[in-house]
Amino acid sequence: MEILRYSRDVWGKTVLEGMSWDLFWPFVASGVAFILFHIVYMKMVTAKAKGHG
Repeated sequence: MEILRYSRDVWGKTVLEGMSWDLFWPFVASGVAFILFHIVYMKMVTAKAKGHG
């Protein structure tokens, strides 16, 4: 899997074209997982601070 895509310009120099779309869904999934974990964690912390836990 190629993370960064390179090509050559008209002068033969290597230039960066962009990032590979192969990693799009893993990054989206990890972002959603982090947000859900953070929501659950904050609910637990606030419930414990209020004395419900």
